[in-house]
Amino acid sequence: MPPKKKEPEPEPEEEEPAPPPPLSTTGLFYLYYKNDSGRGVCSGAMTEVVSTFFTSLAAAEEMRGQEYAATLLLQASSRRLLQRLSFGHRRHKAITLERAYRGHLGRLRYEDSQAEREAGMRRAFWDGNAVLVQKIWRGFFSRKHVHNFYLRKAYLLSVAERGAAVQTILAKHHQTLVELDAETQDEKRLQQFEGVVSSLHHLLSTKSCPGLYNSPYAQMAQETVYGLPIEQHLRNVATGTL
Repeated sequence: MPPKKKEPEPEPEEEEPAPPPPLSTTGLFYLYYKNDSGRGVCSGAMTEVVSTFFTSLAAAEEMRGQEYAATLLLQASSRRLLQRLSFGHRRHKAITLERAYRGHLGRLRYEDSQAEREAGMRRAFWDGNAVLVQKIWRGFFSRKHVHNFYLRKAYLLSVAERGAAVQTILAKHHQTLVELDAETQDEKRLQQFEGVVSSLHHLLSTKSCPGLYNSPYAQMAQETVYGLPIEQHLRNVATGTL
């Protein structure tokens, strides 16, 4: 917008001359001057036109400042209106462009997120399948080469057989130890019994008097030790054949 020009100061008013009588609006001067001759009519009309012209110039000169200010105001208003319209139009276009660009960026981000999500799903699917295949392969390899089922079965059978054999040997050994212990205990008891019986030879029966352990009243149920009657043990001690 060009700088606003300073309005000229109004000049002091002068007394205006009396206006001439108005001309006919139809332009037919002869009707107004019908009683004059043509020369007089033309001379008066010329004078009137010149006077009116200079009067109009003076009036226009007086109104120049106001008209200039009004013109500037009108121009400023029109330029302001045009700029506002242009700004509104450009703002609307800019908003439309920004909206379209934001929509484009949003669609791109959505497509990227969708692609990433689908890639993650595919990766998880194939990772799960890979883990399953690895698990099956490790199980097969372990059963085939590391922990063979048939070898383990044979090993367990061999261990069971060896265990049974060892149990048999241990049972025989235990039985032998039990028998040896029983014999040892029998020998100890026999020695103890021999020591006891060796001092009871006076209880042995004679031809005329039966002994304490050979009562005629207990012939059906005589007391025995190691399968022999006590009377027989006493007799063996006496003869030295115990």
